[in-house]
Amino acid sequence: MATSTPAGPDPTTTEDPALLGARSARLYARYALAVDAGDLGALRAMVTDDVGVTRGDLPTESGVEAFLDVYRAHNAMQIPVCRHVVTNVLAHRTGDVITTSAYFQATMFEQGRTRVVTGTYADDHVERDGDLLIAHKRISVDRVVHLPAAEARFAHAGTPESVAGSTAEDWSNNHAHD
Repeated sequence: MATSTPAGPDPTTTEDPALLGARSARLYARYALAVDAGDLGALRAMVTDDVGVTRGDLPTESGVEAFLDVYRAHNAMQIPVCRHVVTNVLAHRTGDVITTSAYFQATMFEQGRTRVVTGTYADDHVERDGDLLIAHKRISVDRVVHLPAAEARFAHAGTPESVAGSTAEDWSNNHAHD
């Protein structure tokens, strides 16, 4: 009786799946930083000329300009601070295409509210001149959480500003003998 074994790395390649996942995670990190910075030039540099972009149930659009239009619209919202986090990156090569999946969370600190958007990416990456590029970006939003506005200021622990209800003078007087 034959037993089945879990699918492992493709025996026809010597590529380390962990390294492939790490390379895709690096591309996702560069992508997140570029989106958060509103850097259309950086976004352009990380996609193929015929890049596809699919958002939820919307029809797929193709080409660099269609891809960049998504981020132009994001930039036009003028969100004071936006932070994307991409995790749980998996990557698998089939021929020239590296199929990836990842979770994302985008926190948007807007005027008067904070939005947290969670979802998944299911992208295709391709290798060009030793770098990975996005050949197809697929964004699926799972949930959006609406929260009150977040504070724009922060006081590190142990600083005068961190002591609630205290003034800097109170802090100095209480810590004069430390």
